[in-house]
Amino acid sequence: MIPSDFRDFFVNSPATVQQEIVASLLSLSLQESEVKDSNEAKAVTCPHCSEKRVRANGKLKGVQRYVCNGCKKNFSETTGKFWYNIKKKEKLNRYLYCLLSGYSIRKSAEETEISIQTSFDWRHKLLTSFSSVSVEEFQGIVESDDLFFAYSEKGGRHLGRKPKMRGEKASKAGISDEKVAVVATCDRSGNKDFKVATRGRISKEDLNRILKGKLDKADVLCSDSHRSYGAFAKANTIAHKKFNTSKGQRTVDKVYHVQNVNNMDMRLRKFMDSFNGVATKYLQNYLNWFLVLEKIKNSTSKMATVTAIAFASNSAWYEYKQQLFNMLIRT
Repeated sequence: MIPSDFRDFFVNSPATVQQEIVASLLSLSLQESEVKDSNEAKAVTCPHCSEKRVRANGKLKGVQRYVCNGCKKNFSETTGKFWYNIKKKEKLNRYLYCLLSGYSIRKSAEETEISIQTSFDWRHKLLTSFSSVSVEEFQGIVESDDLFFAYSEKGGRHLGRKPKMRGEKASKAGISDEKVAVVATCDRSGNKDFKVATRGRISKEDLNRILKGKLDKADVLCSDSHRSYGAFAKANTIAHKKFNTSKGQRTVDKVYHVQNVNNMDMRLRKFMDSFNGVATKYLQNYLNWFLVLEKIKNSTSKMATVTAIAFASNSAWYEYKQQLFNMLIRT
């Protein structure tokens, strides 16, 4: 369920190397720092209101607690982290091993000796924390493309239609509201991003919401000939090179093309195929997972660094909670 090159590297590595990788990730992400002076306390930010003026407020079960001078709320080092309120933290080491090995939710539950529901919850708490690796800015020559996945209510109990069998084709031909559009963007510096955009065709407004402010340092935007990209580039005064690959247009001036983003799309589809369908409400989580694995696949040290950044997200627990709330509203 993860790119085969990294999975094979991890699974075929000696046990000592595997343990070192997992231990380094956990030590970077789960470390509980102690506040030794007021300067360190000032470096902590309130997860509720982002206020930097906080003060230490004792410890609870070995975890440092704080009180915010702004909103007056109490919080701890783990508030908002993906492992917040997890009762069996000692099993995270083994669960992370299962995640890196590409195990299914059921097999991860068996290996870690937790319930299937807990395994499912842990996976999505982890994947939600990966949202912090989203690219904030692209530069130079930027390539962008849209790709589509079938709209899925997998796992839903109250459907407004007849249930569909796995692999069943959409009832409408072409691109319709039965498809979910994902905007893929990359530059020549290696920055990559995927964002769920909308159901059906993307519009200039969708591109504005996803890309506006991220292309301030871009020299040229390369895309297919879809009108939304042209309108977006014109509105944001960005030089635009468009390609119609169906007519054999591949490159312009031997420099401008969309081959990198198309290759990225192909790898994403291969990654997603291994899950036999993903519920649309969780699609962004899996896009984030793919981005993290893309960043870490060539270097174990890079893996530790990037994953530590993802695990350091202060909003993972709140985002996961919001997903559950939205799911309850829909049903």
